[in-house]
Amino acid sequence: MPPTAPRLFLIDTFGLIFRAYHARARSGAPAMRTRSGLSTEAVYIFNSMLRKLLEEHRPEYVAAVFESEAPTFRDEIFEDYKANRAATPPELLAQIPYIRRLLEALRIPVLERPRFEADDVIGALARRSTEQGLDVYILSSDKDLLQLVGGRVSVLDPGKDGLVYDAAKVEEFTGVPPERVADMLALKGDAVDNIPGAPGIGDKGARELIQRFGRVEDVLDHAAEVERKMYRTSLLENRDRILLSKKLATIDISVPVDLDLESVRAAPADAAALYALYQELEFHSLLKDLAPAAPAEPADYGTLESEDEMRRWLEGAVATGTAVAIATVAVALALPEPGEIGSARIGLSARPRDARVVPLAAARTLIEDPGVVKAVHGSKEAAQALARDSLGREKASLAGVKHDTRLYSYLLEPTRSDYSLGECALRHYANKIESEPAQEADFTRRLAEELAPQIDAAGLRELYETIELPLSPVLVRMEKAGVRIDPAALQRLSTGMESRLQQLTSEIYRLAGKPFNINSPQQLGKVLFEDLKLPMAGRSGKTKAPSTAAAVLEELAGEHEIVRLVLDHRQLTKLKGTYVDALPALIDPRTGRLHTTFDQCGSATGRLSSSEPNLQNIPIRTELGREIRAAFVPRPGWLLLSADYSQVELRVLAHFSRDAVLVEAFRQGEDIHTRTAAEVFGVPPLLVGPEDRRRAKAINFGIVYGLSAFGLAGQIGISRSDAQRYIDSYFARYAGVRKFLDATIAEVRRTGVTRTLFGRRRPIPDILAGNPTARNFAERTAVNSPMQGTAADLIKLAMIAIDRRLREEHFEAEMLLQVHDELLFEVPPGEAGTLGRLVKTEMESAAKLAVPLLVGIGTGENWRDVK
Repeated sequence: MPPTAPRLFLIDTFGLIFRAYHARARSGAPAMRTRSGLSTEAVYIFNSMLRKLLEEHRPEYVAAVFESEAPTFRDEIFEDYKANRAATPPELLAQIPYIRRLLEALRIPVLERPRFEADDVIGALARRSTEQGLDVYILSSDKDLLQLVGGRVSVLDPGKDGLVYDAAKVEEFTGVPPERVADMLALKGDAVDNIPGAPGIGDKGARELIQRFGRVEDVLDHAAEVERKMYRTSLLENRDRILLSKKLATIDISVPVDLDLESVRAAPADAAALYALYQELEFHSLLKDLAPAAPAEPADYGTLESEDEMRRWLEGAVATGTAVAIATVAVALALPEPGEIGSARIGLSARPRDARVVPLAAARTLIEDPGVVKAVHGSKEAAQALARDSLGREKASLAGVKHDTRLYSYLLEPTRSDYSLGECALRHYANKIESEPAQEADFTRRLAEELAPQIDAAGLRELYETIELPLSPVLVRMEKAGVRIDPAALQRLSTGMESRLQQLTSEIYRLAGKPFNINSPQQLGKVLFEDLKLPMAGRSGKTKAPSTAAAVLEELAGEHEIVRLVLDHRQLTKLKGTYVDALPALIDPRTGRLHTTFDQCGSATGRLSSSEPNLQNIPIRTELGREIRAAFVPRPGWLLLSADYSQVELRVLAHFSRDAVLVEAFRQGEDIHTRTAAEVFGVPPLLVGPEDRRRAKAINFGIVYGLSAFGLAGQIGISRSDAQRYIDSYFARYAGVRKFLDATIAEVRRTGVTRTLFGRRRPIPDILAGNPTARNFAERTAVNSPMQGTAADLIKLAMIAIDRRLREEHFEAEMLLQVHDELLFEVPPGEAGTLGRLVKTEMESAAKLAVPLLVGIGTGENWRDVK
């Protein structure tokens, strides 16, 4: 229904900023920061609120009201007003100037009045606006402002999906009409603003008294009639305090402010200013709607049809080009549709803003010439696209790649989620690019010039040239090889899992006393917490429904049998859908094998990720996970060979920390979990039982991952005090580890980044965050990243060396998969022994550490049974 009168939207600026900031901080989500370290989440969230307001409501008039920096009249009448408020976090304070710039760019005027709070200015403006025939909407989550509601004034709460409070909604929410909200605050007080209120009278009591007597003055006049002694005494003994509280809580709508409607008339945003601000704050996702679709500077793009034309163009470009990588040719691809064999065209660029589209056939010699240095965005993807046409026929073999701008971007900023060429062009040049080969080649060439010096300056050149770039062709060969699976084995497993799911469902229904949708969090929550009265550990979602997350259910597993059955049902459903039923459909009909995609840029630590399908999340410690692995088989007559690093991250910890006890244990070939059990629990190694070893294993890996006493207690089923005692005992025996962890955190606080043994860096911006949750998570990340990242680098080095020897020594065997610390090979029986020795040698000699690397080798007729 369209509005019947012009509307003025008044924004409670600081109220919204603080609530958004603290909500983000409480969530534990990583802070948003620019590359220079500036926090930006408050600006980003506030921008989202404003854009939503402008787009959904299209107000005729709008203004942002700010707090006065000068003391207000409330400070003068009550010295302790707002005394309990903590200082504004420095990371939030630094964002306020950008919020003012944002408002200016959106052409939203700022209003503020000395000696008066924003609430008073909003109240006065609301009154004057309604007198001039406007409907007023106050954008705020502050419940104090509900006292202004009534007539033509409403409050719009962005924290509740734009809930609009009219007078009826206010009374439904607070229990009193809007004009009595300040009276209720006078009685119950307000801890946020340090309004004292009446001692002993809380929210319920204040509401009941106001409902019974009306104004707080009337409540005080009838205090002797109040039956409850505590309330009666408080009212009789604190009259002046209560009346002062009402004065503090009441919004002063008589603030002397003028309302010039033309000055607050809504206007289109200043696109150029908004663009500049988004770019400065690195809001790249927001730039997409503002960025131009072509380079700001003129660009020379064109088409060539023959190799001779291409050569002449290249010679001319080289002759007139700059001194920067004049031989570089950037490759971008436009692949043919099925049936269009030979029509593939690529983009070439020999200098910035100068690019041509040429037929692949004309450029094939150039592409395959290792003497022509090339820049590509994603060397693995470029090599795969060039290697085959859409019908699988050979096209061209890529050689001479020196600059991979996708890998450059990843190594420089490993915590981003998108390294596509389009995203990089947007991030670095604020340009949206089309899927057009010449433009793609141009931007690849420009990125190569910009990022290569940054790689050198960041100390990442050796990592790039010895690990990341040479790993790309290894992954090409692994993805091409694929892995064979047995669909019949998965079908049998699926049938058994379906039967078990039906049994679980029936049993869960029996325990619940009724059928319901087990996969619905709402219905499950109702059964667990309303019907069965289980204790609620937390709430989730905008509706604040009881949480049924896995961590919550794990804590409840001992409370009722149904919880464990629900967890089993979830795991079974997930494994069946994700792997057992899905994998057969992903078999390539041309090869009869499963071909996963490895991504070098998928993890901030440097670990490879796997997708379509993700083969790195198949559980290995559960019977179901092992049964799924049993369906991974070699070609007929061959074997699978698995090579797995033993406790590699703990060995890396020993190398970094040089802890004498840890180093000695690994050098002597001791079982490190047994040794830790002996050290921590004070028992001789020969008397360490399976349960002690299990607990010691949790402690060892918990130390690597920065596990707290709370986390360790939950993991091994002990009290938090016992868990803390175990951790303290661990650090008493492994003092070198404690010293290393403390030094690591101190160094990251100083530099803001972690480094692996091979120089891989990871920014940890929250290491100095004011929010304890974010800061603690950052400290755990700072501790874990060097170890996990070094382990990732070690296996990558081993993969490169193994791949080289497989080709040089003409093995038939192929490397198929990398899953965390494990490599999987397919090998003919006659090569199994030789390959096992080769792989073990290369993995164990990937780097020289203070302790030996140890690799276990196993062979078998499926992945589960390798021994």
